Amino acid sequence: NTEKVIQNLPDDKVYILDQVQKGLEKYPAVYQNFEKDVFKGLSSVLMKIVSYKKIILLFSEEKQPKGILDGFLRFCNQFNITFEVVSSIKNRTPEKGEVYVLLEDKNLIRIIKKIKETSLVLAKDIGVISVNDTLLKEVVENGITTISTDFNLMGEQLAEMIVNNTYQQIANPSRLILRKSI
Repeated sequence: NTEKVIQNLPDDKVYILDQVQKGLEKYPAVYQNFEKDVFKGLSSVLMKIVSYKKIILLFSEEKQPKGILDGFLRFCNQFNITFEVVSSIKNRTPEKGEVYVLLEDKNLIRIIKKIKETSLVLAKDIGVISVNDTLLKEVVENGITTISTDFNLMGEQLAEMIVNNTYQQIANPSRLILRKSI
């Protein structure tokens, strides 16, 4: 019901940050283009991904932006990559030749624990790519590869729009940060 609540505010005082939901497209925004960002990020490491048998996206429709799923599917279909989309890894045992795309830190920790319980070697036997870079991902297992927007730039762009009274929609850039997990 965000749209209904925001309608009570003056249009010139509303700015959208991160995700532009349906019904909020008329407001100025700095947002992530999840479909484009995931597609571009995965494409930039295509040669590493094809060294695995299958890419698996851990995705929950209730929690995650659909653009992530759309970008993932577009990547897999365009490059003919074997894939799977799962909603949970709790009852899953990682197998050699899989590369996981994870959207939440809890699941990153779960998969790392599961890998440690096997004889699999991260980056050699199994891969991990996470969304949204954090300090945790810089240090866990000597670094986890991430696809991430530039959150500092997002804040700067929003502040600049507010200070300058500009009303536009800006897709915030993202990049893949290659580390030792693939």
